[in-house]
Amino acid sequence: MRLHHAVVPLAATAAVLSVTPLTAQAAPVAGQDVPAGITVSTERTSDREVRAYWTPARLRAAAASPVDVTALKQRARTQEPTADSATEHGAPAIAASHAAAPATKPARTSYATTDAATATTAAATEISVSQEVPYTTAPQYSLVGRLFFKQPDGSDHSCSAAVIVSNNRNTLWTAGHCVHAGDGSGSAGFYTMTEFIPGYRDGSGPYGSWTIKSKVVNNEWMDSGDMEDADYAAVVLNDHPTWGKLQDNVGAFGYTFTENLTDHAEVYAAGYPGKGYNRTDLTGERMMYCYGNTVDAGPWNPFDDRMSMDCDMGEGSSGGPWIEGKNSADPRIIGAVSHHESDASGNRISDDQFSSEHDSKAGNTISTANGIS
Repeated sequence: MRLHHAVVPLAATAAVLSVTPLTAQAAPVAGQDVPAGITVSTERTSDREVRAYWTPARLRAAAASPVDVTALKQRARTQEPTADSATEHGAPAIAASHAAAPATKPARTSYATTDAATATTAAATEISVSQEVPYTTAPQYSLVGRLFFKQPDGSDHSCSAAVIVSNNRNTLWTAGHCVHAGDGSGSAGFYTMTEFIPGYRDGSGPYGSWTIKSKVVNNEWMDSGDMEDADYAAVVLNDHPTWGKLQDNVGAFGYTFTENLTDHAEVYAAGYPGKGYNRTDLTGERMMYCYGNTVDAGPWNPFDDRMSMDCDMGEGSSGGPWIEGKNSADPRIIGAVSHHESDASGNRISDDQFSSEHDSKAGNTISTANGIS
């Protein structure tokens, strides 16, 4: 059985832009203690260059066919990390088994918004065949968007991401494989030319776009592509030239990251799938959602605390949030779309969708992002 990510490529356009060569350097922010097992990569391309690169033609060229991603061998999980491996990358890791923060509303009133508790109402029954999210400027829509980036081989791709509450008021939560190749290539594996469009639809969005300052990734993803424990990342944005910080404009989801907690009720998954299980109508241009409960993906394996839910969204939905309490005043991220299962021929075998466990290591990741101003 193979595990496949859900990423969508962007078709090449005829226009070729002359831009400065890109380098992504992995380094801690000056004066910041980066917890063990975490790497911070700083985007070296300017806001202006990134905005010039992502022309409307490039954005609209999103294809529905998936990137050919080979599932990487999972790291051995027969023993707990040693004391040496737990501290090899700097400051001690956070020991707490629970990290949480409440959602926040927009600080600005420039955009028309609707209170989160009275936005779209989730269905009372499970929705495993994804449906289109009604297009509005309500927070439930504007907090999720599309993430565009260039991979090390020069190809353009996209994922999904969501605004997560942070001290810098400018942070996204997404999948690890939406920011780094997860192939052990170190800093060379980070993606560049990254831009986020909240509320994306058909090539644009009502809130403009934000470029990226830094990416924060768990080393277990960077080094070995660990989908069970580490396929998540925080992305810190640059201030918008006009609107400033994204959280001030659209608000942010809270989060709850807890050790060994896999079962959640009434979870809302959102993203931009270009493919899906037994679906031929998905383009990646419209935000889709599923709704239901999450369960332990490996109930007979004590080392596998991935979460699973029934949802047919595939390539392109990667990094989309799993949200608990979407229609409450405090919706929180509890996971992110990571992968699905396929047979030896690459055919998806079910509508099961998976998220990595979001535990104290995910807490370290968002804590590190909080330290980037």
